[in-house]
Amino acid sequence: MFSSVRPVFVALAATLLIAACGSDDGAAGTSADNTVAEIIVADTIPDTTPEATPDSTDANTEDTTASTEAPAQDVDADLAAAQAAVLTVADLPEGWTDTPAEADVASDLDARLAECVGVDSVTSSDASAASGTFASSDGSLVVNQRVGVQATEQNARLVVASLTNPEVPGCVAAAYTELGAAALSVGAVVEGAEIGEVTASRLAVGAAGDATQAIRVVIPVTTGGAASLLTVDHVFTRSGRSLASLSFEARLEATAVETIDEITAAAASRLPG
Repeated sequence: MFSSVRPVFVALAATLLIAACGSDDGAAGTSADNTVAEIIVADTIPDTTPEATPDSTDANTEDTTASTEAPAQDVDADLAAAQAAVLTVADLPEGWTDTPAEADVASDLDARLAECVGVDSVTSSDASAASGTFASSDGSLVVNQRVGVQATEQNARLVVASLTNPEVPGCVAAAYTELGAAALSVGAVVEGAEIGEVTASRLAVGAAGDATQAIRVVIPVTTGGAASLLTVDHVFTRSGRSLASLSFEARLEATAVETIDEITAAAASRLPG
């Protein structure tokens, strides 16, 4: 998944060698080194603002012996822990309402998000629970949450590390494009509305739990000739073996980062370690 980085460093190494051979004195060599250093920085810093406190992608290279030799997961206990960690309306700002969750089955969007990350489930395939649908007092913001407990902390770390793959935002945008209104909550778009070109990028949010990742999706909607924007922010936070996935669907202005941070912090505080 991360092998695309390797050719960059091979090319840079060749550039450094050529620059060093062509230098006539120490000053010229220093200039060449500085130039290559600048190229390395330019090629390795992402175009978008990095997410808060990400799990390092070095997690992919860690010894997996602990994971493969770990005791079998107590799915019943972990499922109970996930259910207990789900947000309630009492955790949200005053005036919010809660519509009970329907059958606890992953939606098409959940499945597509998991495909983008390269896992069976962003939270957990065996021990996960979903919240109801929370809505702000004026109905302009809708929040949903899923909580899961992975078999090992290494597994949970790998999920968050995989979210740093630069291809993930584009994959998420494509999922929304293909699913259309089915990817949104009921009433987000009226029948007959047209959805334009969907874009997605990383979103900088505050730290919560052990690691946090966030992606903002912007969806242009045209209804009866009137254009508007829907914004959906996906925030993922980890604590030990536990993961929470939250979506913030804003029907007017994009959700304020302060609101995202407040609710994500509440979700992280409920996660079992």
